[in-house]
Amino acid sequence: MTVLRQLRRTKITKERRGPTPVLIVNDDAGACAFLQRMVASAGYQATGATTFEAALLKISQTLPRCVVLDMASKGGSGGSSLNLLEQLRTNPDPRVSSARAVLCTTSAKNRSFSFESGADGFMVHPFHLDELLAHIADVVARPQKDRAQHRRDEIDRPYPDQESVKFSQ
Repeated sequence: MTVLRQLRRTKITKERRGPTPVLIVNDDAGACAFLQRMVASAGYQATGATTFEAALLKISQTLPRCVVLDMASKGGSGGSSLNLLEQLRTNPDPRVSSARAVLCTTSAKNRSFSFESGADGFMVHPFHLDELLAHIADVVARPQKDRAQHRRDEIDRPYPDQESVKFSQ
């Protein structure tokens, strides 16, 4: 799907149903608030949670279309993020289990495992805000029927070495 068609589709969705709800989960309150403001400024209905218990509650209340899980939180293990992802995927309510998940981590080594666990998007710290917004737009626009194939494709695709990636200033 071209970027223009994707943007048109997103605009039509927003006009019909209002802004797309996105939940930011990060145990650093400052980072969570910052990302929440930035995602909201891009036109999404952004909410934040700094604990995974609060995230579960907000997921059931707001039914976000996308959940951004920061695997670098909780000491870098990512275990709590994966537990939350598992609870999303196994929830009996299809409005919850169909939420898209973007996982953020400190290591590209977690990439294949993240997609195998049901993630729809994957990012490595440090990342630019534009990259996060592009991932959110991509996973929200992806049709439900294409999600499993996308995960399989991402598992098979090599991830670039983070040391070789140059960001423009």
